[in-house]
This record gives sequence, structure tokens and C-alpha cells, in this order.
Amino acid sequence: MSIARLRNTLILALAAVFLAACDPMLSIEGSFWPAWIICILAGLATSMVLMWQLVRYRLAPHLGPPLLIAPSLWALCTFVIWLLFYSI
Repeated sequence: MSIARLRNTLILALAAVFLAACDPMLSIEGSFWPAWIICILAGLATSMVLMWQLVRYRLAPHLGPPLLIAPSLWALCTFVIWLLFYSI
């Protein structure tokens, strides 16, 4: 392993350690909100639209119990939104 590659790896590792506690904050109407709250709300809205589409196209009965599918879809949408907007 070359010295330059080792140095870059060390810099990235140190940046990851020091930036791990940084929480992205959004200013909404002058009030700072943690970004995860925004992602949860956006994930809820997205999952509701997706569930509506699944019901509309009559695919929901083929997926399984709605009590399991709806929260799983909500979590999936929330995590995807977080990764799209706040991943490094």
C-alpha cells in the first residue's frame, strides 16, 4: 500500500470519527429541526402514496398482512430518503 493511499484512508477514517456526531439541521420557519424528523414525515407521505397505488392496482392483497407491509414500506421510504439527501 502506498503512503498516499494510506494517508487518504487515515484522513477519511478521522473525518468519519469526528463527523459522526454531526446531525444535519434544517431551518424551517426559523426553527431548527433535525433532518431525521423531516425524513420520517416525508417517508410517511411517500409510503401512503405507494400503498394507495398498490391498493389501486389491486396488488396489496398479494403482498401479505397490511399490518406488516405498511410499516415496512414506511421504514423503507424513510431510509431511502435519508440516503438520497443526507448520505456523504
